[in-house]
Amino acid sequence: MSPRLRGRPRLSPPGLAILAIATLLVAGCAASEPEPVREPSGVDDSLPVVDTTGMQLPYPYEELEIVDPGWEIAPQHADGIYLSAGERDGVLEFTAVDVHGDVLWAAQRPASCTGFAVTTDEQGRALAILGDVQTTADALTATTATAYDLNTGEQVWGPVEVPGPYQGPGLVFAAPPEGYMGETGPRVALDPGTGAVAASEADAEGIRIIGEYHGTVLLTQQDALIARDTTTAQELWRIGLAEHGWTASSVSAALHATPADGLALLSTSDTTGALIDLGAGVVVSETAQDAAVDSSTETLVILDEAGLHAYDPDDQPLWSLSVEDQTSIEALGGVFLYLREDGSIRVHNVITGDVAQAYEPDGNGPILVPSHITINGAALLLDGNRPLLATVPEQPVPDESGS
Repeated sequence: MSPRLRGRPRLSPPGLAILAIATLLVAGCAASEPEPVREPSGVDDSLPVVDTTGMQLPYPYEELEIVDPGWEIAPQHADGIYLSAGERDGVLEFTAVDVHGDVLWAAQRPASCTGFAVTTDEQGRALAILGDVQTTADALTATTATAYDLNTGEQVWGPVEVPGPYQGPGLVFAAPPEGYMGETGPRVALDPGTGAVAASEADAEGIRIIGEYHGTVLLTQQDALIARDTTTAQELWRIGLAEHGWTASSVSAALHATPADGLALLSTSDTTGALIDLGAGVVVSETAQDAAVDSSTETLVILDEAGLHAYDPDDQPLWSLSVEDQTSIEALGGVFLYLREDGSIRVHNVITGDVAQAYEPDGNGPILVPSHITINGAALLLDGNRPLLATVPEQPVPDESGS
């Protein structure tokens, strides 16, 4: 394992794992009736509060209000806001919901346009990018992408035409394969800040776009893994593939959301992966299968064939332990590491590695499992496949007298 560099940027919580495939692998958009209301608008209704009587909640969320946003697609998160969608009267309605449970805005798309992404521009502004279909002047149907300010719903750029549906990770689009199987058409990656094409597989022979990560696009070309800035097209770094026993055809984005801003999880074979520090161009682990970061302590946890390994913010090992096959990281936050192992949930203290008691020992009923935890204590909880939000109360604003 290669050490991470000291002084790395503060990392956000781990991404969603349970439902990520539903967001990344999407079909093409098609026209739908009724016509969607595309322009984002405010929402007056409050989200329904979930009666959790008879459910098993982790201790940190027992006193929080749990709400049901009605989402059917894996939510994504940035800047204290979740975004996802559910079908409403024949159209897909996206809603942006903050950690207090307030719906900030809503926008509609055709029911088949499930492709969307949450990202940030070069100034750090959180953006929502929604896929769509638009009718051109020639009466042809084109796939488009439009960016909105995640906090306000204000349009930032677009619609811009893209070659086909959202592919991910990040702002990557491609024409769908013919039929249900096969390769997609040439992929393109967009710049989050402008919507301009930052990289295209059609630009040069041998380019393969891996993914776009908050303004950094990863691609392979010939014998190297290369990172480029999406705004300037400047090459940031390159890693020789042969140095790690990889080939251009073996490297792809792992079917997980990004474990944290500044890190990318890649597949390098059918059974192994690699964790990359995007800022430094350093291979953090050549054997990683999954990874997560606790935003409150900046502890990094890596899962590989040998087990789990935890590292403090100075990249010093904290602990390692073996785990059963098919173990996966569900969430990490608030010092609790949630693991799914052979259909059951096990929780560890991320600082010590000790097993932690996060649920009532004799509890009965469905178990709500965190899949994303914010730094302020809010969380996305899964009731089976139903995403629920554990919300945190708004802090009162002190008056000018300081009382």
